[in-house]
Amino acid sequence: MSAVTVGQELASVPYDELIKNILLAMVAAQNEANASFIEGINDLVGTEVKIKYKEDSTEKEISGNALAFGILPTLLQIQSGIIEIKMAITLQQTREFQVGVKARMGFRVFSASVDAKYQNTYSYKVEGSSLVRIQVAPAPPPQPLMRAIEYIASKTAPTIP
Repeated sequence: MSAVTVGQELASVPYDELIKNILLAMVAAQNEANASFIEGINDLVGTEVKIKYKEDSTEKEISGNALAFGILPTLLQIQSGIIEIKMAITLQQTREFQVGVKARMGFRVFSASVDAKYQNTYSYKVEGSSLVRIQVAPAPPPQPLMRAIEYIASKTAPTIP
């Protein structure tokens, strides 16, 4: 049996694949957050907001779409990320060999006994853990998008009696 060294095991770990998959997952999460933000804007354009108030004992109402009131969804952006991979590999191999011989001789009788004991223990243990820590923070919408939102808000300004 050829012994596998701990160094060989560590060298065979596909770190590049692990890191690549984690980074791709972070990019996919950011893309999904961006798509959710755009979907939120579309929802708010179609959401009618009505604010009722009283003026001189007369009930009045201001209405318009949510964007016209300045309501925006929160754009989340991944600010930074930490990828940490920890791995522990333990390799243990034990061999034990023991031979014992007993002989007895008497008058025309010869007897012999042989005790043999062989033990081979091989144990292999791999432990691994990974940690992905990302910092997510709200970010202002891009300027071209803000100009589009301002245009929509100006065309659908709240009606004030």
